[in-house]
Amino acid sequence: MATMSSTDSKVAVAAAVAGGVIGAAFLTVMQQRSQAASIEALRAELLLPRLLQTPGGMIGATAENGEGTKYTREVQTQRSSVSGIAARWTKPVVISPPSLLDLANTIEKRLGSTENSQESPTLVIDRFKSNDPNMRFHWQRVVGRRIVFLFDTVNQDIFFEQLSLLQALQGFAVPDSEDKQSKWKTYVGRGKYAWGRASQITIVIPWYRPCQMERTSRWQLEKDGKWTNGHPEGQWLDVPTAQYMARLLATPGSVPPLPGPNEALDGMPLVPLWRPPLELLFIELHEEAPIVHSVSDLGATVRMERFVPYFLDKFRAKKSYPGKAQMYVLFPDRGAHDRYAESVGNVLKLDEDHILYIKKTRVGDSISQEQKLFYARENAEDGEKTSFEVMDHVLIIDDFTNSGSTLFGAANLAKKITAGGSPSVSIFVSHFVAIYDPKCVEAFQQKLHDLGADCNFYCTNSIPQTTGLLKGDPQVEVVDISDFIADMVESSS
Repeated sequence: MATMSSTDSKVAVAAAVAGGVIGAAFLTVMQQRSQAASIEALRAELLLPRLLQTPGGMIGATAENGEGTKYTREVQTQRSSVSGIAARWTKPVVISPPSLLDLANTIEKRLGSTENSQESPTLVIDRFKSNDPNMRFHWQRVVGRRIVFLFDTVNQDIFFEQLSLLQALQGFAVPDSEDKQSKWKTYVGRGKYAWGRASQITIVIPWYRPCQMERTSRWQLEKDGKWTNGHPEGQWLDVPTAQYMARLLATPGSVPPLPGPNEALDGMPLVPLWRPPLELLFIELHEEAPIVHSVSDLGATVRMERFVPYFLDKFRAKKSYPGKAQMYVLFPDRGAHDRYAESVGNVLKLDEDHILYIKKTRVGDSISQEQKLFYARENAEDGEKTSFEVMDHVLIIDDFTNSGSTLFGAANLAKKITAGGSPSVSIFVSHFVAIYDPKCVEAFQQKLHDLGADCNFYCTNSIPQTTGLLKGDPQVEVVDISDFIADMVESSS
């Protein structure tokens, strides 16, 4: 098989991008214009000269002064707010670490992006003998394309690898083929390389591991060696890791090494340097405002999507749904109630006295629940729900759980105040964390089974390491979030 020259490979990539864009755009425009539209008008509307233009000149032609634009380190903004031209007409490329590969494969099929395969992977994460990362990505596949990057925050062993790839996707050097003679050692100093980058990057975060560390408390170390956050003059502070991880994800990519590349493979500007727009897409984040503000100076777009309304719609469509009169939603604390009560009202159309919550108090690591059920009333004190009927159905909702103690506490309370039997109980959390421990998963299942066969548990597959252990349990349903994610990706195209 013949090896392409440096010039041939660059022209092929640029032509493929431009050709795909022109072809798709041409068909779209032709559907909207009459047969009498002139070629000149189409060319002007499609901006053909711009599409074929690289910073070094026209593909197959030379710039007016015979020289390409000389690269400088000038960067006009942190990043662009508009995607590269090719992303508008090409299918996105889905990238994920091995831990989220099943989810990625399903999303790929939904988005119509089928290039990635076991025989030809887009991303390969290997290790050197020293256990240091040895990574490769298919650069021709990502140049000028929209990237959907499923980011795993659970597996700390590959966190740096994922951050490194994220930086690379925002701008990477492609050495000229002739530099092979020097074993790829001289292309930077000679300026014999091209610059590639994605057109747009969407980082999908199914579960944000540090979500509870979004703020700082003052702490004091007592004489008995125990920590307390109840001291107003505490001399230690929490590190709000949820904010700082978000900043790492949103950090703009690097600039090309000097003296600079000889051309851009995507046809986007090198002077000033164009960086692709970046979007952080969080699924059911615990606290939203601190994370949004923490990256507000980095030019990234942040989207917070709630999965609970999506689940409620699916739950209402089940044949076993009891109907409005006998359906109750119970939140294990007021915080969850305030997050989701509006969604419950909008989707299930329940009356206010069917949307309940439990008062919870926390002292240090100890949590207690008041053994009463309340519901919010507009312009009045909260009311109390004192009993259920056997035919009622109680759905308990929260965003995530570890041991399930507050969820099962709510279920037991609902059963306790039901005369003559027990209501049907369902429990839903978006994220089943279980402290990432198989023993904790096993203990959770035992508590679920102890509540009886009429108690069912629902969660998403946002954390495959734990939800995979639930497979085969007759009282558990793991809801696939791939369609939900695909919907969110397509809505931001």
